[in-house]
Amino acid sequence: MRSVRYYAMSTLLAWGMTLLPLPFSSTVSAIDIPEWIDEDNLSRHMDHLARLPRPPATETEFAAGAYVEEVLRSYGYQTSLQPFYYYTYQKPSTLSFQVEGVQMDWNPYGLTYGPNGVGTARIVNSGQGTAPDFENGKARGNIAFVQRGAIPFAEKVRQAAAAGAVAVVIGNDREGEWKGTLKEPLDMSVPVIALSKEEGLLLQKLLQANEQLKATVKVEGSYSSKQTSANFVATRKPAQGGTGQIVMVTAHHDSVPYSPAANHGAAGLAVLLELARTMAERPIDTEIRFVSLGAISAGEKGAGAYVSSLSAGEKERIVAAYSLDGVGSEDSGDLLVTTAQRTKNLPVELAEKAGARFSSAAEDQVSGYREDRTLALAGIPAALITRPPVNQLRNQAEDTREKISLKQLSKTAQLMFTAITKITDTSTSAYTRGKEKMPEQKPEAEEEI
Repeated sequence: MRSVRYYAMSTLLAWGMTLLPLPFSSTVSAIDIPEWIDEDNLSRHMDHLARLPRPPATETEFAAGAYVEEVLRSYGYQTSLQPFYYYTYQKPSTLSFQVEGVQMDWNPYGLTYGPNGVGTARIVNSGQGTAPDFENGKARGNIAFVQRGAIPFAEKVRQAAAAGAVAVVIGNDREGEWKGTLKEPLDMSVPVIALSKEEGLLLQKLLQANEQLKATVKVEGSYSSKQTSANFVATRKPAQGGTGQIVMVTAHHDSVPYSPAANHGAAGLAVLLELARTMAERPIDTEIRFVSLGAISAGEKGAGAYVSSLSAGEKERIVAAYSLDGVGSEDSGDLLVTTAQRTKNLPVELAEKAGARFSSAAEDQVSGYREDRTLALAGIPAALITRPPVNQLRNQAEDTREKISLKQLSKTAQLMFTAITKITDTSTSAYTRGKEKMPEQKPEAEEEI
């Protein structure tokens, strides 16, 4: 783990961080608004977190996450580092399919993480690419033509490679374009392409007319690499007993390569840290988790890694999860709360009571990465806290520290304090968690089967 541990001290020193937890009083009741939320704290956090772009799997990304962990630890939270790896993929520069004796331009699709290679051989029907479909041995030295369905694409390719095929062609079973993925580079693989339903049916007819039909599959210029990022998790449990429930607040410490992501990244973290300070010594009966997620801009990788680390019991115990993003722009509007399902849940109801406005329309405006969707897909009651216009300067170089309003950050922290204490305060009863309706998958998501 050199890429994570090695840079821990060097990057912290390079960022010149100064951790100054402020005096805290635990005598405030759950209904009080914490007028002592400190804008100097928020300003210092922004100065550290929004100085530079923080692309996933880089020193600056890890430095930002390490800063968050150190601040949370200084407030007395139990912290942990959660490293994870993921793969990046560069699409092939050449992707082609040619059938001997057939004068037409085929339009093959590539599969993410498909390997480079050229296979020229006879095409054989191999059913749906399951192990029994290859038992006859006909695929050895040939191109396996398989149909979509039954098993994941990656398993079809593995089975074909194990059977000695030189390439794989997958025929679609439904209309329209599609994006397929092998999920990650395979240990046993051959070049693979996919055809539309129309072209797949055409190839099937050609094979019925000529069992000796030959073709060439070519995939060139693709590239896969393994990357390492990390989540930073801070936990505070009730001193005695408690409800057994968990409330979470998340933000992300990465950015796209060309943006310091002051509003879409750093602002949410600054609020998370100040909220953690205000909650650090309060009597609580509910476990609190603050999670700084990595590699969100690389496809919500950190959120996926965190969800994968949770047991089924932990997921059931989480009654509310808030994601903070886009909460600090100086020219933004009032706070919104929205969900991937476009419906209200417990975190929405508590945020509304604290002063946020629920908006199902905001869901249409939130493009690109967002960790609350990943949490919701795991059955966790999750909500996004943001401000309109939701996508202003997202992923742009102009998303800088100078455009952040400390008053907007302070108002967000106050609202979050009110919502969280409704769950965690010892004077309130445990909440009944409703059954979450799972959000629909994003239409642009890559398919695995």
